[in-house]
Amino acid sequence: MAIIKLNKKASIGTAMLSAVSLKLCCWGPLLLTGVAGISGSSAYFSWLNTLKPYLLVIAFLSLSLAFYQVYKKKKVADCGNCETNKLSFFKSKFNLWLVAVFVIVMTLVSYYPQIFHPTVTKGIVATNNTHIQSLKLNVEGMVCSGCEENINHSVNKLDGILGINTSHIKGASEIKFDSTKTSASEIKEVIKSKGYIIKYKTDE
Repeated sequence: MAIIKLNKKASIGTAMLSAVSLKLCCWGPLLLTGVAGISGSSAYFSWLNTLKPYLLVIAFLSLSLAFYQVYKKKKVADCGNCETNKLSFFKSKFNLWLVAVFVIVMTLVSYYPQIFHPTVTKGIVATNNTHIQSLKLNVEGMVCSGCEENINHSVNKLDGILGINTSHIKGASEIKFDSTKTSASEIKEVIKSKGYIIKYKTDE
């Protein structure tokens, strides 16, 4: 019985760890930059992106094993604590379903980040076209669409942002902004605060 409980806990733990690892390539740089002040920390986690498919498989295989261990039929034996075992069984099921929801949410966050970062719609900010500027930044350290959404969502919080288009494939971010509301240096600082490296910029 102890071995079965250990295996179940190990399966659930592996599923959770694998699910969290799916977002480490995006969350790791943010934590290191925000907590430890290490700039350009995205380079330390970029290799995790290649492991995402394997981590996803491990997460769902571990979850499936945990479901099997919890729901498989057990031999009923005469005992004096059957009620306690029954309560423990339902508690295990509840915890397992919580972990299942967590794994699914982490998968969606990793592969479909736009669901959790709704597009910010803004009204007209600049009335004088001479104040509208375009900025193209080469951003190093982006490895997935989650990185794109992370940058877009963060930069969009600044006043005066008229539009932003970021591509991790091109390694670039193009921003249109009102220079009376924000500046290129503020935009760069926001991106760097997320753990990414700006190699150079081109003003258009």
